[in-house]
Amino acid sequence: MTRDANWTTGLMSFAAKLGLILFFVYAAGGCALERGGATHDESHHAAAEEEISDLDRTLDDLMDDACEHGTPTYECDECRYEVGMVKVAPDLLDEDGPLRTERAERRTPVGADAHNGEVCLNGEKASFLSPRAAGTVQSIHVDVGSRVRRGEILFTVESPEFAEARSAYLAAQASLKLADATRERERDLYERRICPRKDLLEAEAAREAAAATAQAARERLRACGLDDRGIALLSADAVHGAPLAVRAPFDGTVLERDLSVGAAVEPGQQLLLVGDTSEMWVWASLDDDDLREMERRLAGGPARASVTVPAFPGCAFPGRVDRIAGTIDETTRAARVRVVVPNSEGLLRAGMFARVHLHEDEEPVLMVPAEAVLEDDGREFVFVPADPPYFVRRPVTTGRELDQWVEVTRGLSDGDLVVSRGAFALKSDVLRSKMGAGCAD
Repeated sequence: MTRDANWTTGLMSFAAKLGLILFFVYAAGGCALERGGATHDESHHAAAEEEISDLDRTLDDLMDDACEHGTPTYECDECRYEVGMVKVAPDLLDEDGPLRTERAERRTPVGADAHNGEVCLNGEKASFLSPRAAGTVQSIHVDVGSRVRRGEILFTVESPEFAEARSAYLAAQASLKLADATRERERDLYERRICPRKDLLEAEAAREAAAATAQAARERLRACGLDDRGIALLSADAVHGAPLAVRAPFDGTVLERDLSVGAAVEPGQQLLLVGDTSEMWVWASLDDDDLREMERRLAGGPARASVTVPAFPGCAFPGRVDRIAGTIDETTRAARVRVVVPNSEGLLRAGMFARVHLHEDEEPVLMVPAEAVLEDDGREFVFVPADPPYFVRRPVTTGRELDQWVEVTRGLSDGDLVVSRGAFALKSDVLRSKMGAGCAD
């Protein structure tokens, strides 16, 4: 019995071990099958990844591609990402919308060699205005920001000094008119031998004295700010008693105002600042080491430069260096150079801090905003318009990235439209393919 019991126990132990072995064999086989299935899926995906990227296909090819839903791929909401297409609602491209487009344009690269500067008004077309005679402000016709034309009345002043000068001129004109008439009468009488020559000479002398008095009165009015036309108008009854008018000396904009009706004003006060901002001056500091080189460049005419300001990042204003100041700053030991910068859009304002970039003879290159250039798997691309309302990503090759603009050496032409603000959101929509979206769902 003991031997049978031992044999039975051994048999049961062997069966248990055999079952355990079969279990592991089965489990191993199952895992192998699973591994085999995974390998198949990976091979499938690897084959899919070997397909030509939309960045390597022509735009015409992408537009002609059809998906398994029987529609052009770029029009299919589930498949358009496969050809790099994004559908954009028109209202998203509004001025205040989340997307913004800009054109590729040729710009002079702005390098790291920059000099500190300050934006100033064009000294030849900027002036603080005040009346030429003391008085009280009667009326004001402009305010800060007003565009004015040369000769336009800006404000008027009631001035006793001007009133006296005006009266003196009118009296002198009347005396001159009388002296002219007297001289003509005496000449007629003398020619008719009715009066002696002495009377004619006295009449001529009186006429010359009246003319001198009238000229002195005229110059006094000029000193009050009147031109020939304004002086001529004083002879009209309609303008007798008119106040002293302060006029714009040139076309420009009212930039500052320290003026109110009823205020007592006098010559020399800085009441209104009028400036022509269509062209600004930027004065930049130049180290001694760069002074000789700048002298050499200016010997051949104005030197090219560009100006950037913190208020408008990514925007470079082209200009030209036309003059070096005649003195050296005693504090910084630096020379100042003047850069003349066109400012037709009025973005530059006097007092802005600026960085001045001096260029040699480097030609402008094609550039786009840096935020427009995106990357996927080491390849750079931008979004450009396709068939509205669709945008498609296109490959580009970039060069230097300077001041938030990127040089494009391949893939775009001058004037091509690209998405700048919001381009990353379009990229996220296209790359849904990496998250398993599409027709296979």
